Amino acid sequence: MSQQFVGINGEQTGLGFTNRDQGAKVEEDQGLIDFKIITNNGYHDSMKMLIDLKNIFARQLPKMPKEYIVRLVFDRNHESMCIIKDNTKVIGGICYRKYPTQRFAEIAFLAITANLQVKGYGTRLMNKFKEHIQKQDVEYLLTYADNYAIGYFRKQGFYQEIKMHPDRWKGFIKDYDGGTLMECYVHSNIDYGNISDLIREQKQLMIDLIKKLTLNDRVYPAIEKQNYKMETSNGDKPAVKPESVFGVLESGWTIEDYIELKKQKEKTFMISCQQIIDTMRKHKSAWPFLEPVNKDDVPDYYDVITDPIDIKTIEKKLQNNQYTSKDLFIKDVKRMFTNCRSYNQPDTIYYKCANELERTIDDYLKKLKDESQIPGVSKKIKKTNNK
Repeated sequence: MSQQFVGINGEQTGLGFTNRDQGAKVEEDQGLIDFKIITNNGYHDSMKMLIDLKNIFARQLPKMPKEYIVRLVFDRNHESMCIIKDNTKVIGGICYRKYPTQRFAEIAFLAITANLQVKGYGTRLMNKFKEHIQKQDVEYLLTYADNYAIGYFRKQGFYQEIKMHPDRWKGFIKDYDGGTLMECYVHSNIDYGNISDLIREQKQLMIDLIKKLTLNDRVYPAIEKQNYKMETSNGDKPAVKPESVFGVLESGWTIEDYIELKKQKEKTFMISCQQIIDTMRKHKSAWPFLEPVNKDDVPDYYDVITDPIDIKTIEKKLQNNQYTSKDLFIKDVKRMFTNCRSYNQPDTIYYKCANELERTIDDYLKKLKDESQIPGVSKKIKKTNNK
């Protein structure tokens, strides 16, 4: 590949950028659309196209004063690149002004007819404009974008961080209230007219390189169908031997990889549970549940509640790795509230604190329940041949 795509245009858009540009490029190759540079040269055809483009700007940019649009579009210091469909109709364009001594250009207006905006013409227009401006020895593009246009310009490689030295542009362009100044660097070594092809070529090069370095494209035979029983794993070893699966060892997998992954997931599980504990402890209604119930204060409590639990005990069990599953942790938290309601009457402050704290923490428990099961504990699974 002769050119290198450095990421100034498509890095925020993924494959969507390529698809949008390519669709309009196909129409261009088929002669359905064309791109022309138009100036106020006094000729009938040029004036007609500028009027059509001015009308599109006025419709698509309703907050922009129409007199201002007319003045810039017909100003002889400004040029316009128009998209011409079927050799007759102007469907969009860019009005801009070059500053040759400063090697930058300012985009004043850019718009596409409303019902054609989903066809990729805006992306293609910008790439054709960059291709044209590149030949004019222009290094930077500047524009003031309103809140609706910032997303479009970002997809075309514009950024709000201005890297061009202020001495090159300050005093040359007008400040716009409510607009965001954005900048795009025009790379001299990028073929903007064929940028979608370049991106696809780079993608294919990456795929080919990945294939050389990995075994992702290799298909291994399946294990012969047979009856088997998968028992609970013993902690550090998976329930099913991965090395018995064809291709696993060839991929470079080791039991150490599994153990490290297990540790990482256990750490994540511990952090999630500790966050729930901390959230409960900080809540205003947590005070009855912070410590185990004092038997001296409540003599008959342990006669009524045979399986007591509290926040301090839950945290201690977590630190001692006694929670081998998220369900066990959730069960203890829930039991803390159930115990409280079992012992206390509904009109007591303790009963009300249980309800309030449970309502607060319930969303956290649901989120924990939706997370993956921690490693090291597998459910017993039995499988037989299909008959």
